[in-house]
Amino acid sequence: MKKEIIKIVILFSIAIVGWIFWIKQSIKDAEIQDKYEQPFFQNSILINGRVGGISDSGNHCFGIIYLKDFVSNVKEFNPYKKDIFPYAIKNNVAEIYSWTCLYNVEAGDSIIINSNDRSILVIKKDSNEKIDGNLKFVNEEKDYIQENSKLKF
Repeated sequence: MKKEIIKIVILFSIAIVGWIFWIKQSIKDAEIQDKYEQPFFQNSILINGRVGGISDSGNHCFGIIYLKDFVSNVKEFNPYKKDIFPYAIKNNVAEIYSWTCLYNVEAGDSIIINSNDRSILVIKKDSNEKIDGNLKFVNEEKDYIQENSKLKF
């Protein structure tokens, strides 16, 4: 009986130490990724528009947010040029690639993007509630984006 308790305590201790190591490594990896991504967002792109529709991939609430009635300080941003996918702009069409459930995005909501700050602000259409978020690269969803984007580069 005592040996079993000792085994359980040892296994539990190993699991706790492993979990702590995993958490620290995950934080370190996220910081490295952020440092890598930061220069790509320093392109001074501003986008302000209303959500016209959403395409949900069914994969952890990732989707494409289609903007309508938007204004931007650039006429085109081609994510394929540098293989980075936070958003795209072409021919008066704009799309944002993000996890839509994080912001509870719905058609009619307003969205403001500031690339230098890596920020996304969603203003809810019914309540004017403001939801802040961060732009991220979504390269792992590139296939879904290519299949469902309204923009062809």
